Parts: sequence; structure tokens; C-alpha cells
Amino acid sequence: MKKQTQSSLPTQDLLFERDIAVMPLEHFVSELSEVPHRHDAYQLLFVQETKGGNNLIDFKRYDMVAGRLFLIGPGQAHQRCSLQEQGMLVFFSEAFLQTTGITAHDALVLFGAVYQHPYLDLNEELQQLFLQLSELIRIELRQPVPSSAILSRYLFILLNYLLRECHVEISKLTPARHSERLFKLSILIEDNFLHHKPVSFYAEALDITPKHLNSLCRQYLHTTVADMQHARLLLESKRLLYFSSLSVKEIAYQLGFEDDSYFVRFFRRLTGTTPLQFRASGSESTIPEV
Repeated sequence: MKKQTQSSLPTQDLLFERDIAVMPLEHFVSELSEVPHRHDAYQLLFVQETKGGNNLIDFKRYDMVAGRLFLIGPGQAHQRCSLQEQGMLVFFSEAFLQTTGITAHDALVLFGAVYQHPYLDLNEELQQLFLQLSELIRIELRQPVPSSAILSRYLFILLNYLLRECHVEISKLTPARHSERLFKLSILIEDNFLHHKPVSFYAEALDITPKHLNSLCRQYLHTTVADMQHARLLLESKRLLYFSSLSVKEIAYQLGFEDDSYFVRFFRRLTGTTPLQFRASGSESTIPEV
């Protein structure tokens, strides 16, 4: 477990200074696994067999289902309630991901699509491909001097199989002519949510009118640009409340609110509870010591 700073979530060290690692799900043990934490790497968590466990990812709970692959990125809040699951884990760093040639856009599709839940339910063929490629990575890692080039190509192939499946799922929801713009919107919101930009800022960046942009969001994402910004701010505030010892006033300042009373009203309006009540609902073991 890495040393915590005042404003960080507990961080689960998955790689221990390696670039990539593969192991059976049932063999992975960590003191942080069953409390909310974040990762220092990307994680592919594939479930082969389960007795009903679940994953809590950014404060939303998802069932462990046989054949389900969870795609979890660095920094996401994660907690695994394990009930003797069997499967496979693949971890890799941001730096190693970049060696594969996967673009930033493709990484967003895989790990941060704005209207996609953080998992894929794989068909039997894709399950076997995932396990075969994972095993090839494991075999190479056992070599006296594992080849980074070979490992990089194996990961590139694996991610591209998953990327193709992501595009199949996305095409069921959004026409291709609009999905690219919505992906760009999600990137812009991620980069600017702390600055509380108006809808016109995003519309101008996407060369579209605010009315048309909100129309696309309502039609395909069932939300608005403002609500997307608020959801991202709310997620960040929950992370800081649940995992840091910052005061409500300090969190409000860090999130770009003019004063803490405005932040409290914002939080209560979206959650029905106050920031302090939300913090009190968390397990004490998830709050890092200072």
C-alpha cells in the first residue's frame, strides 16, 4: 500500500514497479481489495465463475457475472466484494499502454466511454480469446528476460479485440456520426469540470450550437451537458469526502466553488444528504491517516 497524501484515495499498488502483470483472480490478495481504494494501473478483471460477488466502481455497484470483463482505469474508486470468484486479472501501467500504440481516443472508448458501463459481457469466443492472450502474456513474463516488444504486441491485440466489442455495443446506442463528438465532449468535461465552464464553451469547442449539443446529449446520453459536469463534480467530491481528511471548505475550494455553503447546497441537491453525512456513512478504514 502506498503512502497517502491528505487529498488522495488509498492506492492499491498492482504492479510493484513492473509494467504488466497477469494472475488468476482467485490468487490476488490485498489488504485494500475489500475496502474502497483506487489503482495505480489499468485493470482488466475477467470473471469465469462466481457465487454472487460484486464490484463497486465509482460508487456504483455491478454484479460479478460469469463471462463479464470489468475495465477499470487508474484513479477510479473501486471495491470488490468477493464471493469465491474465479477468473483472470491483467494489470498494466499507463506508460506500458502507450508502448502498444493504442490511441488516447481508443483508451477512452475502453476505459472511459461517457455512456458505457465499465464492463463487457463477452461471448464464448471472446472469452476464450481473452484467456488465450492472457496466458501468452503469462508465458512471456516467465522468461528469464521477458520481451517488452512481445508483451506490448500481445496487449495491443487483446485490447483491440475488446475495442471492437466496445464499438459494437456503442453502435447499438449512437450513430457513428455523433459518437465521435460525444467522446470529445467527455474528454473536454474531464479536462475542464473544475473550471465550471458554460455549455457554450463546450459547444464552441465542438463546432456546434449549445442547443444542438444538448439535444444530442438528451437523445443519446439521456442527460444534458450541465448535468454531465455536475455528475463529474459530484463524483470527485465523493472521492475526496470518502477517502481524504480534507475539510468540506477545503474540498469546496479544490473543486472550484466560490464558498463551502454553495458546495453543500450543490451536494445536498444531487444526493439528498450533506457532505458530512456522506462522509460519516463511510468505513473508517477507508480514510487515510495523516
